[in-house]
Amino acid sequence: MITLLITAALILLFLFIYTVGATVFIRIFGIGIYKRGTRENMIALTFDDGPDPMYTPHLLDLLEKHEVKATFFIVGSKARTYPHIVQEIHKRGHSLGIHNDSHRSNWLFSPFAFKKQLRHAQSTITNITGEPPLYYRPPWGHFNALTLYAVKPLQTIMWTAIPGDWKESVHPEKLANRLRKERKNGAIITLHDSGTTLGADERAPANTLKALELFLADEDSANYHFVNIHTMLHQPEKSEV
Repeated sequence: MITLLITAALILLFLFIYTVGATVFIRIFGIGIYKRGTRENMIALTFDDGPDPMYTPHLLDLLEKHEVKATFFIVGSKARTYPHIVQEIHKRGHSLGIHNDSHRSNWLFSPFAFKKQLRHAQSTITNITGEPPLYYRPPWGHFNALTLYAVKPLQTIMWTAIPGDWKESVHPEKLANRLRKERKNGAIITLHDSGTTLGADERAPANTLKALELFLADEDSANYHFVNIHTMLHQPEKSEV
């Protein structure tokens, strides 16, 4: 009996370290992840969970209207359903990243299963756009102990702010105010262009679009360059003369 209890306790401890422990450690210490830029007057808007046929096309038009480049972390299975939207995202100069092949927590995957998820999503995006994705973001920000090793050479992108736009009850003006508070040099802001994932409200992205219009149209936003993550990572620093 004691042996069984000890065995059960060790299994639970291993699972905790593999899932929650790994997530807390990585996110607190920032090991192997990128969550803030260093470029002055640059902000990266990022969008998770798409593509979505209802909202992503409108979002692309809104971004184009305000001359904004962004980054889309897309779900592989949705990309196969709506490849024309992925093509349009790529065509308009936005960065593409992987958000798993199915929107499931990495806590639920063995190392083998996670690698299979990753490869499937990678091949999907590459086949649609002709270019391999360079970036990765885990659903819900959940890591397991081997996530960062398995995704190499992809760069894992997290965030400096996540304003909570997945609930329809958040009024667009309130959401816009949250965005204004995060308008800082090097900010990486996570929003969502689909509301069909667990815990989200299906019509919540409509409020995200309205909030973005308010946020991008105000005077203070004109002082910033809204860039895709590739530009934020790789554009050289300006040298002083």
